[in-house]
Amino acid sequence: MVVGRRGALSKEGSSLPVYHQLYVVLRQQIIDGAYSQTTPLPTEMALAAQFNLSRVTVRRALEVLEREGLVVRRQGVGTFPAPQEGGAASPPRLSGLIENLITIGVETTAQTLAHDTDVPLPAAATMALKLPPGSRGVRLERLRSHKDRPVSLTEVYLPPESAHLLKGQAMDDRPVVRILEQAGLIAVSAEQSISAMAANDDVSEKLGVAIGSPVIRLRRTVFDREGRPILHQQSLYNPDRYEYYMLLTRDNSTSRPQWRHIG
Repeated sequence: MVVGRRGALSKEGSSLPVYHQLYVVLRQQIIDGAYSQTTPLPTEMALAAQFNLSRVTVRRALEVLEREGLVVRRQGVGTFPAPQEGGAASPPRLSGLIENLITIGVETTAQTLAHDTDVPLPAAATMALKLPPGSRGVRLERLRSHKDRPVSLTEVYLPPESAHLLKGQAMDDRPVVRILEQAGLIAVSAEQSISAMAANDDVSEKLGVAIGSPVIRLRRTVFDREGRPILHQQSLYNPDRYEYYMLLTRDNSTSRPQWRHIG
């Protein structure tokens, strides 16, 4: 483990080259607005000292940032965040549940990358859908974009008895749950979790992010009125284009106050 004064990069125990780890750290700082367009990033020498790396490694990370158009390197002056369209430090993000954003008129497009009606379901899907291990069912993979830029990559799994509900249905820009509702399968509640994962080569190519960079992972199981699971999905979001927004209220009615999600 290589430890700097303000951070740590791993030379061992990580599949990512150290220069790429530094690239990910700097890229996130730039996106978060840690540096203004008039304030240079730390020098190669300063970054090398901070993270206990060679200047060659630091230079390679900066070269990747430059190729991606995130920084401008000015000879004898320094490395600065590159001007972005509209003058913002990062592109505007969608905020909130994608389904709700579509409902209120935010225009997104969905491309169906796969629609398999009889495939083995992964273990997480069979557990969520309360199916026996090794069950087969429906798998959809969809890429959703906003202003022609990828926002999310979603895999949706359905039990085999739901396959007929999608027959003849055009896989348009509607969320899959909306397509099912119009076919008579009404969603009433859901359980979901939010975490992060590193983008593999497939996710990298489809979402337009660097391999190994963090993406938001949302996993959701949707239930009908009787509490039966009707679909399970995993959605991966490009954090440059999306953030998850929640409205909370403080419940002080007990001796153990809690924050509660209200929208």
